[in-house]
Amino acid sequence: MAEGVAEQGSWYTVVGVIDDGTGLNQAVTEIRDLGVERDDLTVVLKRVDESEPEPFPEGTRYIVVPADRRGLEVPLGFAIAFIIFGIFFAITTPAIGIPTLMVFLSLAIILFAATLTRVGVNPILMEMEAPQEEADAWNDQFEFGKVLLFASTRERRLLRPVREAIQRAGGTYYIVDRRLEPRAVHQATLHRSGGRRVDESVLERSGEA
Repeated sequence: MAEGVAEQGSWYTVVGVIDDGTGLNQAVTEIRDLGVERDDLTVVLKRVDESEPEPFPEGTRYIVVPADRRGLEVPLGFAIAFIIFGIFFAITTPAIGIPTLMVFLSLAIILFAATLTRVGVNPILMEMEAPQEEADAWNDQFEFGKVLLFASTRERRLLRPVREAIQRAGGTYYIVDRRLEPRAVHQATLHRSGGRRVDESVLERSGEA
């Protein structure tokens, strides 16, 4: 009886960094078969077309990060506006316009630099307060094409088989001593395998939209 109580302790999360492909699909299937509940397993991956279904077991939770630079139209527009206003002031009132133009050009350069940055997994990691050092490594690997897998459990006995499933898929793993539950933020979308986007409206589900 005491042993059972010890098994059901604090939350743990095994974080897998895996290549995209059949190995990932196999690891997800094995982890689900071990008894990790569907709400305790989340896969975070990058896709050009987020509408394409993933071949995970029914109900598996996964987050799609867009493989583009969407959402950056606003900073790009501000950058162009700063340049136009700066040139206007430089022509109409040179005494204060030229210094103003230099300031506006500096702001425009910063905003242009932002538009060159792809939408990444970093906002998701920051939102769930992942350990900073590990999160930096996960983000780097994600940008190189890896997929992140988060499997949470209260049962210590599951840690070894979960990490072994990740290793069989050719991935590396990290163990965090608390529950990490990724959420879809900053252009990312949450899905369930075998279904539609989780954040769809009632009208969309009923076909009335």
